[in-house]
Amino acid sequence: MKATIVEETHSRVVWEIRTSILWIVLGLFLGGLFAAAFLILAPLAPRWDLAGVIMVLTLAPVIFLTLTTPFAERGELERTLDGGRLVRVRQRLLFGQRPVWQAELVSVVGFRPEVCVFEDTGDQTYTRSRLWVFLADADPLPITDWLDVPFVHALGESLAKAGRCRFEPA
Repeated sequence: MKATIVEETHSRVVWEIRTSILWIVLGLFLGGLFAAAFLILAPLAPRWDLAGVIMVLTLAPVIFLTLTTPFAERGELERTLDGGRLVRVRQRLLFGQRPVWQAELVSVVGFRPEVCVFEDTGDQTYTRSRLWVFLADADPLPITDWLDVPFVHALGESLAKAGRCRFEPA
């Protein structure tokens, strides 16, 4: 995942998180296509059956990943004279942009990162963080998924500064 703050002013912050799902889907599809083409050219008796099985086994994960994994996530906090809003949007490959949630800026109390240590194979650990927004009239909502700690901290500070809210670092 590649996370960046796209725009940052005194009253507006826009951030974007891009996944590499497009390249994964494209690689799976092309790999299955080349494997099926190789089997079709091979002098085997059941070559068409094997090529069909390869294409089905390739297309199933491609379709599943395309339908379930977002291509990008985008968030925006904008403070205006009459209040403002905080929005989180997901963009999928086939369905376009869909809002995940939105909140009015007057109901935002503050932001807080959640830090967690994950364990990888071989007793190696890595630290990730996600940012939460606390609302006056609802449960806390996640602004980001698990990302690098410095980016989440910088995003939290920027959002608190632009929205004139509290930021409580972990």
